[in-house]
Amino acid sequence: MKRYISMFLLIIICFLLQTTLFQKLKLANVSPNLLIVLVSSAGVMYGRGAGIYSGILSGILCDFLYSNIIGVYILIYVIAGYICGIAHKLYYKDDMAVPVFIIAASDLFANMLFYIICFLLRGRLGILGYMRDIILPELVYTVIVGILIYRILYWLEEKMYPSDEVPLESPPVQEEEI
Repeated sequence: MKRYISMFLLIIICFLLQTTLFQKLKLANVSPNLLIVLVSSAGVMYGRGAGIYSGILSGILCDFLYSNIIGVYILIYVIAGYICGIAHKLYYKDDMAVPVFIIAASDLFANMLFYIICFLLRGRLGILGYMRDIILPELVYTVIVGILIYRILYWLEEKMYPSDEVPLESPPVQEEEI
């Protein structure tokens, strides 16, 4: 329960940063998607349940702020959180390659799904321009910022929930008497 409350607070903080500070720090006319970083990290670090939970909360916030139709961002973030939760089995605490790859794939997946739902179904077929102008610059910016945010999340995880695993010594082997 403590982990879900801290995840809720992190979602609020990332949402506020994404909608305020990073709107002023746009590069190539795009800002990083901090919520997809958080959803991906939650899925990879904690599993499918946490990925879905963070996806629902992030999607609700984005739908209320950005979308005319409630449910588009919820669908995108929940699917991304669920898929990232499947990669939880590949997660090793010291390895940065899996989370960085997952963040990049999640951002690409979310933007492609957003394009399909919001543009392609309306007959707008300019995928190459959308890819060049929005998807790829946002992908690079999100991955760079995502590495920093993931390291912060990893540090918070270690500080808030230190592992209580103490290696047990094997008991001495006793010989059986006959």
